[in-house]
Amino acid sequence: MIYIYDILLNFCDCDMLYDFYEWDLNDTIENIKRMKLIHVEKEIFEQLLSYDGRIDSDFLLKIYRTCEIYTSKKVKVIDYCCLFSDGNRALAIEFNEKGKPIFKSKLLIDEEEEVALLASNLEKYSFTYEIGEKILESRFFTRTEMIIRKYLMKEIEACKDQKDEGKLRYLYEEYFEKEGNSFSMMKEDLLNSLKKDVDTRHQEIYQLLQLSNQKKQV
Repeated sequence: MIYIYDILLNFCDCDMLYDFYEWDLNDTIENIKRMKLIHVEKEIFEQLLSYDGRIDSDFLLKIYRTCEIYTSKKVKVIDYCCLFSDGNRALAIEFNEKGKPIFKSKLLIDEEEEVALLASNLEKYSFTYEIGEKILESRFFTRTEMIIRKYLMKEIEACKDQKDEGKLRYLYEEYFEKEGNSFSMMKEDLLNSLKKDVDTRHQEIYQLLQLSNQKKQV
């Protein structure tokens, strides 16, 4: 492990990871003073990138309070945060005290290239990462599509939690333009429609729901 200094990060929820060209002016960009860099196998990098999971406690101890971030008033210390690279790509991850990833960030392209080059000259570090559910299939979507997809999936799941068959049936008929069958089948069909694509009908439903929720808040 070595320290990397003075890089910019855009921490996101683990299932909403943005490439550098999709960073927005309204995002909170963190100016990192220093952060540990760990060289890992390509397979481990893919797991860290795409899966929920848990990293071992020994590793957490090695990175404890080693990440420092510049703020407007002082330097802020992050308990468990570091930078991983497989020699070609780089990814920053913040973990909670139990070793679960809570935020992730990609890097600016020039900084990623520099970090990857440095990592390729380091020995690969071994640790245990217990992988769970795959959470980053959405990385194949644009940022806007990811936002729409996550919002619609949340609304669909809420219909189940609130036992709101009327709303779910409305969403189903708006998207598929036909009457639905059972509650579980409508829910499954709607979720499946979001797996590979976010199309114009999804966008229209998203806008309708946004408008409806805004009216409820007035």
